[in-house]
Amino acid sequence: MNDTAQLALPGWATNNELYRIQVREVTQYAMFTLDAAGTILSWNAGVEKILGYAEADWLGKHASIIFTSDDNGRDICQAEMNMAAEKGFSSDIRWHLRKDGSEIFGQGCMTALRDASGRLFGFSKIFSDETENKKLQDSLTESNAALEQFAYVASHDLQEPLRTISSYAEVLERQHRANLNEEGRRVLDLMRQSAKRMSALVQNLLLYARVQTERDRPASSSLDEVLETALSQLKIAIEECDVIVTHDPLPEIPADQGQMVRLFQNLVGNALKYRKTDLRPEVHVSAREDGAYWILSVRDNGIGFDQQDAAKIFMPFTRLHSRNEFPGTGVGLAICRRIVENHGGRIWADSKAGEGATFHFSLPVEGRAPSRYTKPVTQGL
Repeated sequence: MNDTAQLALPGWATNNELYRIQVREVTQYAMFTLDAAGTILSWNAGVEKILGYAEADWLGKHASIIFTSDDNGRDICQAEMNMAAEKGFSSDIRWHLRKDGSEIFGQGCMTALRDASGRLFGFSKIFSDETENKKLQDSLTESNAALEQFAYVASHDLQEPLRTISSYAEVLERQHRANLNEEGRRVLDLMRQSAKRMSALVQNLLLYARVQTERDRPASSSLDEVLETALSQLKIAIEECDVIVTHDPLPEIPADQGQMVRLFQNLVGNALKYRKTDLRPEVHVSAREDGAYWILSVRDNGIGFDQQDAAKIFMPFTRLHSRNEFPGTGVGLAICRRIVENHGGRIWADSKAGEGATFHFSLPVEGRAPSRYTKPVTQGL
């Protein structure tokens, strides 16, 4: 069929009628329209399949009937409509109520409807069933929680023997080093270095485990303030490296402030660690809005890495360089990944060996994306 060919319609059908039939017969999504007060005006087959309401049960009712008794349905509907009226659309993901009283975990997107003059006359909503995804997510969350608790306890319990080893190493250093031969002093130095390295690894494991346990629902956090806090904690390293750190205006987002500080501290600290020795280090932080997400980027002019290694650098204990070349435990970027995914986003990197690196991460725009601590975003950005 060429570009100018026309779809052959039955004699009784117009384009508007065909469009109405297509929408009405969709069963994978519940689709309906509301008037400006939240009363349901139209219905498609997906409403009956997903929510259990026949047309006669549905039309003329207020949209709040699909919310559970734990929610104040009318207030939720009004908040969604207010957001859609203000910004053009709104979204939510929560438990809802079927006609038979059973609950369904669903995601909905509401769009404001306006006439040619711009007058708001109603809303359109599309609703999808995410119950199976929610069950799978909860199962994974439960398994992860058990592993996180194990990691937390194991890491915590390792601290005491490490302190003992370090204490005895200090005693040997202070009282008996002069009596040791060259090999004995070498072994003592190795023991102290190993204890120090193990202590750093344990501390990072504790940070890694705590990312998922810090689940307070915060108010909006200013990422400008978050970045300034992170830079203040890196002040000594920044001065020693004579690094130039700049940033664009950064947004305010619903995020855990402590985790955001740790995220920026790790990413900027990573840029300082992998700087070029013959070039003054520069780091720039930028932000752009992309639909329901902010895309934050941390760009440096350091040594970079091969793009083929971009995925594995976010795995725990993965190192692209030997410990003699660059110190560290290989956990820092893994912590960054957990923080970002914990907030419903994703993290990735672009680089070329010798030409610096840029780390990007996405964070939801308030009111436009699923709330934090839901399934992470893995595609589409």
